[in-house]
Amino acid sequence: MPADAGIPLRQIFHGARGSFLAALLLAELAAAMQGIAYTTVLPVIANDLDGYALFGATLAAGTVSAVLMLGFSAPILARVRPGTVLLAATVLYVIGAAACVFAPTMVVVLAGSLVRGIAGGLMGGFGMGAIGGLYDERERPRVMGLFAFVWLLPSLVGPALNGVITEFAGWRWAIGWPAIAVVVARIFMGTAVRAIPWQRRHEPVRPVAGLVVTGCLALGAWGSAASGSWAIVAFVVGVIGAAAAIIVFLLRGAAAARILITFAILCAAFFGAYELLSLAVIEGFAFTVVWAAGVLMAGLIAWSVSGLRPRPDARPDRVVVGIVLAVVATGALAVTVATASGLVAIALSVAAAGLAGWGMGLAYPLLSTEPFALSASASTAGALIAFAETAGTAWAALLGGGLYSALHTAGWMPRPSLALVYGVFAVVGVAGLVLALRRRRGRAASVPDVDAEGRREVGGEQLDLPRREGGPAQPRG
Repeated sequence: MPADAGIPLRQIFHGARGSFLAALLLAELAAAMQGIAYTTVLPVIANDLDGYALFGATLAAGTVSAVLMLGFSAPILARVRPGTVLLAATVLYVIGAAACVFAPTMVVVLAGSLVRGIAGGLMGGFGMGAIGGLYDERERPRVMGLFAFVWLLPSLVGPALNGVITEFAGWRWAIGWPAIAVVVARIFMGTAVRAIPWQRRHEPVRPVAGLVVTGCLALGAWGSAASGSWAIVAFVVGVIGAAAAIIVFLLRGAAAARILITFAILCAAFFGAYELLSLAVIEGFAFTVVWAAGVLMAGLIAWSVSGLRPRPDARPDRVVVGIVLAVVATGALAVTVATASGLVAIALSVAAAGLAGWGMGLAYPLLSTEPFALSASASTAGALIAFAETAGTAWAALLGGGLYSALHTAGWMPRPSLALVYGVFAVVGVAGLVLALRRRRGRAASVPDVDAEGRREVGGEQLDLPRREGGPAQPRG
């Protein structure tokens, strides 16, 4: 099949695997709505429950616990059947969501967020592993592009919708209704979960590196919020220690370690810069949250559009092109917050956000699926991919937010502080670019159970696939 022809959606959504993917995308949509709802209404929750002292800890709790869970996901997914994993993740999710919805105090919201993070970490590895098992290397980038597209609607309407619900029905309804949608989608996933190919295998448990990542993230978060020389030391140790532990964890876990580390750096550079856009518009340029939402939407729309048609075999390499665009955009944001003002600054920020989103759309679907080709187990590769993304994003939030807080405490004004932070993320992106140029690109054929007629059996169904020159592909281990 020509590289630019793409994979038709009717093939992606065919049969039992298509039903499972549709339910997974629905669950992702609902989870995105709930995640945005938590971010939107958490200040209201803290005010209502008199819990501002735990605001920062509650905001970070889900991500930290998800990273911890992902450190153990690979051996769990290798030993436990997909249906059982789905059930366990859903039960944990319901417990965590219910604790938050019915919380009498902020401590209970914090505890619920921790449980939801554990469930999210388990589900993240499960979902990525399922995609790796159900789809071949040509199809996976197309599937991951659909996940980026699913986030478009929540990003556009989520904040306003949750604000209206909070205003007229209360914050408990705002975070509660998406949870119901998630559970319904999980039930539909359960009806098609047997489509996922699975075989019990031994996967070693490597708890130390995952625990060190979590501990360093927590240490750095404490240091960024505290004051004094010891707090600075804690923040620096946390940032450096978490980065080193993430790299060690990925190096020990997969033959595709270079690709996984590149993916983690891409997520860190993009999300780290992206999460500061609203702050730059409001604090740096003195515009309202409405203008900030417009800048954010520019990046999300560009990502969703460019990610719909991934081109794994295109030249030049779309991963390299995407990272270059993201680095250029981040550098442009650094220059913009340092020198521009007024509507010119907004226009430049919209352009830079769109450029970064376009680059992310080119690179993300490819980097997030390449490790499957170099792994003997889809579940193991899926857990490592989810870990790389979640840990890289959490590390970026710690680095960007903590550095900005430290500069603010030291008396820096918002604009030079933001310019420096964006410059740091541009350097992080350059490191990812160097690795992207040197990474191993596993292009070995890895489509399982392809017969001489060009059909692949997945979940007991025969799927007609285009025949490749040179005969059927070798089965994946």
